[in-house]
Amino acid sequence: LLADTGYASLSHWYLAKSQSLFRHSDAQESPITNVNLDWRRLELSWESSRNFSEYICTIMDSDVECTDTEVDSPWCSFRGKIHMPLHKGVSFIIEVPNTNISKQCTFLPGGMNGSAVENFSCVIYNIFLMNCTWQAGRDAPADTQYFLYWRKSR
Repeated sequence: LLADTGYASLSHWYLAKSQSLFRHSDAQESPITNVNLDWRRLELSWESSRNFSEYICTIMDSDVECTDTEVDSPWCSFRGKIHMPLHKGVSFIIEVPNTNISKQCTFLPGGMNGSAVENFSCVIYNIFLMNCTWQAGRDAPADTQYFLYWRKSR
């Protein structure tokens, strides 16, 4: 779940639940496996059954805006490179250049029906302090954890 405040022109605010979904889709079996996303740091890591010297990581939003980065290890970071809304979900594509090898994963910031926060609001004090409150969703399991992250926009 991602909640944008009315201050989107200054920065992006979002609220994410711990049980967000990460869906994988492959046309064929890929040597790229165990893809993990550190949502807070916007870092993607994976394992490969073959040693490749180069990968291309791409993040793409629902409006097909994307950002690419080339890396020489099974890890890439998009921190400071993303200027797109993330609350509708994003796709990550890991490709091996000059091959047909790729892995695509879609991160959907969601959860079980009825687990979305309710009564979300934020108050900003003296430009530097912000206090946000919310209530857990009516049908959220007792162990559901919600996290509020802040990310600067362009």
